[in-house]
Amino acid sequence: MNTNVIVAAFTIAVTVIIWFGTTNNDESWTGNRNVCVGECYEAWKADNGGSIADIERVKQEALAAASPEALGETYYGQCIACHGGNGEGGIGPELAGQAVSDIADKLTGYRAGEPRGAQSAMMWPVAKPMTDDDIGNIAAYIGTL
Repeated sequence: MNTNVIVAAFTIAVTVIIWFGTTNNDESWTGNRNVCVGECYEAWKADNGGSIADIERVKQEALAAASPEALGETYYGQCIACHGGNGEGGIGPELAGQAVSDIADKLTGYRAGEPRGAQSAMMWPVAKPMTDDDIGNIAAYIGTL
């Protein structure tokens, strides 16, 4: 088949698709039915304490002002299933009463893939994504238990 014929057929097909799409629009269709603009958005801002940017700024300011213990308490939510809500232990060992520096050292070791006991393999993937700040914050919270 000649290349010119293929290009011409393609051009005609695209032209027909564009023509059909632009001449047969359903004017009642507004796209995403979850759109909230104008009065809707102004009402949403009034109900939710400002714009999305305002809400995010307030959240970021609160995080910046939070103590390491408060930040660690939030992070500790993923530890409860194994270590208990108050660090009393369960599947995992008791954490309450351990020194902050010991908790930080253990988490740093787990993050590096070091064996620290019989259940190290369970802790490696938990600690791997933790930053130094995360480790410091969670250790500070555990220090309050």
